[in-house]
Amino acid sequence: MPAEVRDDGTGFDTARAGRHGLAGLADRIATVDGTLRVDSEPGRGTTLRAEIPIPAPADG
Repeated sequence: MPAEVRDDGTGFDTARAGRHGLAGLADRIATVDGTLRVDSEPGRGTTLRAEIPIPAPADG
């Protein structure tokens, strides 16, 4: 199940270097084979969507 966070703030240009510190968050999520999507546009707010796979428990 994905986790999503939205705001109705000022937004930002996602093409700008650094992505406002979100690059580090994306790197940490990637270490567990997850993904982080950032959708933002100046004047329209921002949405972060993280998907982290959770393996099914082993039968034991």
